[in-house]
Amino acid sequence: MTLNRDFKMDNVKALLITLVVIGHMADFYVNTSENMKFIYFFIYLFHMPLFIFLSGYFIKSTVNGSRFKVEKVISYFILYLLFKLIMYALFKYGFSVEETNFNTFNEDNVPWYLLAMSIWIILIYVLKQFKPVLLVLISVLAGIVIGYDSFVGDYLTLSRVIVFFPFFLLGYYIDHNKFVTFLSSQKLRFFSLVVLIISILVVYFNIENIYQFRGFLTGRNSYEVLKQPIYGGFYRMLFYLLAVLLSTVCLLIVPKSKTIFTIIGQRTLQIYILHFPLIFILNHFYFPEGLVSISQQHWLKLYILISIPIVIVLSFKPLGWPFNIIMRLKLRGLLKIYNKNPD
Repeated sequence: MTLNRDFKMDNVKALLITLVVIGHMADFYVNTSENMKFIYFFIYLFHMPLFIFLSGYFIKSTVNGSRFKVEKVISYFILYLLFKLIMYALFKYGFSVEETNFNTFNEDNVPWYLLAMSIWIILIYVLKQFKPVLLVLISVLAGIVIGYDSFVGDYLTLSRVIVFFPFFLLGYYIDHNKFVTFLSSQKLRFFSLVVLIISILVVYFNIENIYQFRGFLTGRNSYEVLKQPIYGGFYRMLFYLLAVLLSTVCLLIVPKSKTIFTIIGQRTLQIYILHFPLIFILNHFYFPEGLVSISQQHWLKLYILISIPIVIVLSFKPLGWPFNIIMRLKLRGLLKIYNKNPD
């Protein structure tokens, strides 16, 4: 199996899950540090769009096989509920936050992606009969227009499902051979490095002005909430383009050979689910204050660097055992029981 793996995609996923952890850690201090604002904003420009693109890219076997693997839909939904239960128990009983509520289908935080995966898989199965170009264009238009509806929000993560669906579609429809050939271009890799450096510098030196558009990066809120009731669609289109550009840059610059971090890209699911509770636990028990006592000047840098050992520890194989069992659910036996004639 190892010989058939695409190490480049594993490396990309390893980078992305690390950025997910860094972005969530930085979010705790965006109100006190311009550097944290920069880290958060730059990461969110592309990391979830690219993650979702790869999710669509690897979902082909689930949707295109002789049998629609409905168990994948159920598996993601179970993981979504499990993630919500972990967070609910942590806040309700671990942190004793009395106002903590559990709402099955309303989600405004990290678990949203797992629920969205269930919905996207169903959508792609139902809609795959349409012409790819037409469907992608309609999905982009829907992602732009939905922002003008202030009633679409966190219920079923509907706003995010619609806003990010174009990236899932692109991943699903992209031709594997052409994709591999494109990513092998050395000239494009050099160009990508230049684009990356320029992008980092532009965002860094203009973060005070552009951070106000942070809400456009999450796909959650209407343009009215984001205080752009008229021009919101234009800004979303702009962020779509930036996400595509920076995602392409990321895909091109990541090495294609096996590295010491490749294995992390094969275990992103467990890191995604476990890192968020861990970050809250660290902050709740004054871990950042401990770093301040070590270095008042550099504690934030140490805090962000802790993201890397967090990713490494959470990638340990035993931690993924319960999640792998859920993702490998087989429903054939259950379906046979269900289809038996009770008479």
